[in-house]
Amino acid sequence: MNIAIIRNADIYAPAPRGRGNILIINDKIAAMGPQVELPPWAADAAEPVEVDADGRVVTPGLMDGHVHITGGGGEAGFHTQVPPLPLSVPVTGGVTTIGGLLGTDGITRHVDNVLAKACSLEEEGLSTFIMTGGYPLPSPTLTGSVQRDFACVHKVRGAKVAIADHRVAPVSSQQLAALATDARVGGMLRGIVGMLVIHIGAAPEGLARIFEVLEQCPYLARHLVATHINRSQAAFEQAEELARRGGFMDISSGLNAHTLGPDCLKPATAIARALRDQVPAEHILMSSDGYGSAARYDDQGHVEGLVASDLHTLAAEFRDLVLEERIPLATALLPVTRNVAQAYSLHPAKGELAPGSDADILVWSEDLRPQTLFARGRLMLRDGKALVRGTFED
Repeated sequence: MNIAIIRNADIYAPAPRGRGNILIINDKIAAMGPQVELPPWAADAAEPVEVDADGRVVTPGLMDGHVHITGGGGEAGFHTQVPPLPLSVPVTGGVTTIGGLLGTDGITRHVDNVLAKACSLEEEGLSTFIMTGGYPLPSPTLTGSVQRDFACVHKVRGAKVAIADHRVAPVSSQQLAALATDARVGGMLRGIVGMLVIHIGAAPEGLARIFEVLEQCPYLARHLVATHINRSQAAFEQAEELARRGGFMDISSGLNAHTLGPDCLKPATAIARALRDQVPAEHILMSSDGYGSAARYDDQGHVEGLVASDLHTLAAEFRDLVLEERIPLATALLPVTRNVAQAYSLHPAKGELAPGSDADILVWSEDLRPQTLFARGRLMLRDGKALVRGTFED
């Protein structure tokens, strides 16, 4: 039996809950509040883990819904493929739940690889889900059908496609509507909301095909996530409109002026602006695009800059959102905790600190950096040092 207690926590669930203790039994939060203590039988059952938060902020573990867990890249030859994600990276970044998906390369990497890697990370202690599909149409799948992937493969909670990008053929509104409907119906068969993650490339049309779909099928908005939308001012403004219509705008924390160029909006600034523009807070997400490649191209289509997106930017941009943009901490948490869980039908097990929820708990340092982390009740990070490493990490 696994028993742990976090004492003297300034609890954000993500709503503020005040000072209190959090009791963990096995992989769940058993109790939470100022009077909570270890049960009398705890010492006989197991040696409890005790953490004194000393008044520091304690939140749900971060949820990163867009990570290239098998590695992205490859745009400039096989040597530019990003390697697979090692366990220690999300752990030191405060991330307890990961959504894995393919990047540009759907030839030498496949959805099968994404599923296997997601299972590997879960066996090593994290929680995972995956997106079927990839950049092009027809979508690469596990079972031969997007609907069947949703209905029959437990880890599938989303599909993926790319639009407005030179690496895929143009996608028509009819094709996009059909794929979104496959995600919707496949999710219905499973009892979840099936999501479609739409990679937005640099072409001027941006989200235009999405709005064409919504003119015919407004009910599909709830199923759509437009990602990488901080890549330009135009894409950002279009994504704000999508969120107002019931879809989700996903800011990529790994994309910024350094990785993508001067037109890219700083992620924390983009979220703060969306909130000021009265975009519904529950429809704003942030993900890292971790281990994907941010590529810059010249006029001839040659890669002139290639950088792997850093998963640690998720915590860093959250920190900037609070300390630089002055967004209230409870609001700043939403795009990286509860909103992700609700979008992918994982709430309240994920994205929430409450009795019965999974014990995914992050203790922050005084300057809001990941300090101590429990994932499904297991202590993974303490005082900023990873206590676990992947099976083949040095």
